[in-house]
Amino acid sequence: MGDNRFITFHGYKLCLNDDVYIPAEDTELIMEMIKIKDGETVLDMGSGTGILSLHALKLGAKRVLSIDVNPNAADATLCTLKSNGFSGNVLNCYLLDCIRNTKFDVAIFNPPYLPFEEYDNWLGYSWSGGKSGIDILLSFLSEVVAGRAYVVYSSLSDEDKLMSFLKERFIISSRKEIKIGLERLIGLELIKNDDQASNS
Repeated sequence: MGDNRFITFHGYKLCLNDDVYIPAEDTELIMEMIKIKDGETVLDMGSGTGILSLHALKLGAKRVLSIDVNPNAADATLCTLKSNGFSGNVLNCYLLDCIRNTKFDVAIFNPPYLPFEEYDNWLGYSWSGGKSGIDILLSFLSEVVAGRAYVVYSSLSDEDKLMSFLKERFIISSRKEIKIGLERLIGLELIKNDDQASNS
């Protein structure tokens, strides 16, 4: 595991090491969108430093399950939660491979969203979203069982493919976007479309 050091981001004390994605504009975007009701259960997929897990707990989540494929990120998440006075439920696995049919009130995923396949080091997993840029996100959304989901994607990925997928399964209840150079980052609040799910 990498050696953790502390940073502060949006007033939160976070653990970080050289093999973990540093919170950035995409993190800010999804943080601003997340709404948690007191007592809700939350899944934080791709937890990284654990900032979104911590944010969900501070907003009133009863329980947060944090998952990351990167063992250094799982370690950083656990460190962040403990450093802020929370006990952590953190798993190191690929997407939902380590849990089955677990229902959450809310799912949060700031996924790898660039159209790359660079998996030769742990940091590569944090931005490599597959050939379309949304392969990892689509896999996650196909399997997750949650009433609401908060996700981010990039305009550099296959937006048409994503919208076509979402149209069949979710209602986009909120959308926010920011521009960074030529790229747009888009945050979505998704509500599970139970009518479509029951028809498929």
